[in-house]
Amino acid sequence: MKDTLTLPVKGLPAIPAWLAAPFRMLEPARNRLLLIVFCGCFSFLFMCLFTPFNMNQWYNGGPIGVTGVFAAFSGSGIAALGISQFLLRKWMIKKPLRHWQFLAWFFGETVLVAGIVNIVNVSLHDYLSFTWYEYWETYKYGFGVLALPYSIALLWFQSRVSANQLKTIGHQPAVAGDTVKEHLIIRDEYDKLALSLPPSSLLMVKAEDNYVQVFYRNGTGVKKELVRSSLKKLEPQLAGHGVARSHRSYMVNVSNVLLFKKNAKGHYLLIEGMDDHPVPVSASYLPQFQQKFTPDP
Repeated sequence: MKDTLTLPVKGLPAIPAWLAAPFRMLEPARNRLLLIVFCGCFSFLFMCLFTPFNMNQWYNGGPIGVTGVFAAFSGSGIAALGISQFLLRKWMIKKPLRHWQFLAWFFGETVLVAGIVNIVNVSLHDYLSFTWYEYWETYKYGFGVLALPYSIALLWFQSRVSANQLKTIGHQPAVAGDTVKEHLIIRDEYDKLALSLPPSSLLMVKAEDNYVQVFYRNGTGVKKELVRSSLKKLEPQLAGHGVARSHRSYMVNVSNVLLFKKNAKGHYLLIEGMDDHPVPVSASYLPQFQQKFTPDP
């Protein structure tokens, strides 16, 4: 199972779950290349066929004609998107963007596209000059032309992801009812399936603001996934699977506890494969762990 951990954004506790989730549609280089080519071709045909904002009347009698100007604009947009999606992305982005970060990146792209188109436009027409007003006019109309193909491309990528998911589900063999029961089902606050795994793979669950981090064994390693939910909501879902509350912020799979110990700060647990994540045991939950791990006199 893929590690899809996403952390709440610091300082924005009320940010919607969708905005905080990873944005992965443009991670493949192929998708970015298709986006750039589609936006360039679509914009050129759109300007030629529909002449939005009466753009065909702006450049009549110019040195390269209306079609030449539109081609120059489209080529400039392709260059700007190429710089953004391949050069700047490689330099500035070290980890997957969240949706809100992608939206900010998109608006930054429109600023870059407008800047390059404005340079080309002023260079082609002697009667224009480099002013903030001219740049704003270029940005305003350029945004209107670019936003449509950009959105269409993203919707197409999302439809392909959904289609592949449905195809994968359709090719999975039917699972017997008793086999399904052997899996631990974790649902989010909207009661949608967030995670399904064998009970023995679950290591612990940690509260994280409006989310919970689910730590589980994946082969020889430990993975974690963020789920929009709370420990209070998850407790009934995990009941009967050997998962117990040890602290107001922690639940642990008791079968995977390697060590129950006391130090100067109090009692704590060590979970198999998570030596660097000691789990505290608060006083209210201490008796059940003492009963289980402390031998009778």
